[in-house]
Amino acid sequence: MSRILVVEDTLEIAEGLQRTLEYDGYDVSLATKAAHALAVATSDKPELIVLDLGLPDRDGYHVLQQLRERGNQTPVLILSARRDEADKLQGFRLGADDYVTKPFSILELMARISALLRRARPAAPSAGTEAPEAARPAPLSDEALRERYNLTARQIDVVRLLGEGFTNAEIAAKLEMSYYTARNHTEQVLAKLGVSSRAAVGALLYGQG
Repeated sequence: MSRILVVEDTLEIAEGLQRTLEYDGYDVSLATKAAHALAVATSDKPELIVLDLGLPDRDGYHVLQQLRERGNQTPVLILSARRDEADKLQGFRLGADDYVTKPFSILELMARISALLRRARPAAPSAGTEAPEAARPAPLSDEALRERYNLTARQIDVVRLLGEGFTNAEIAAKLEMSYYTARNHTEQVLAKLGVSSRAAVGALLYGQG
């Protein structure tokens, strides 16, 4: 479970992001001030920081600059209402990894978060060190999923993607549907499978649950 720190002083936005990210399986911490953000970034060691610029005590740029000066290379996605090119360039100059302007598309934001986390993960082992493909059990067939859990064809597609660790944003893009439709499908699939978390889907799919 990836840890994400959301630094945002508008409570409605902060809590909305927290709910959405947690539903996608992320562990989320919130900070509403620059000083708090720096403390949490040190104590919680998040794998990604979503950073607003308009904080009440210090500018978000200060947070970013302090992180980089302290040697903290955690990926930072700036989420700000500031749209000027100069603001974006300043963010990238200080070490931001991405910049999204408000108002934002939740699907785009979630896709960008997923992409940043993927890039930050260690490289996969080389082909010579991978476990043999045969060592992994075969997943449940479509027929078994349909008969045991009464899943529709589209829900089976969602199960397969959940089993591979795809987020709702990635599922939406892959199956060409809206983010909220993907989220609804995920809710329905979890209910039909009788599991409480996305991580449990993979275990069930490969007979390890």
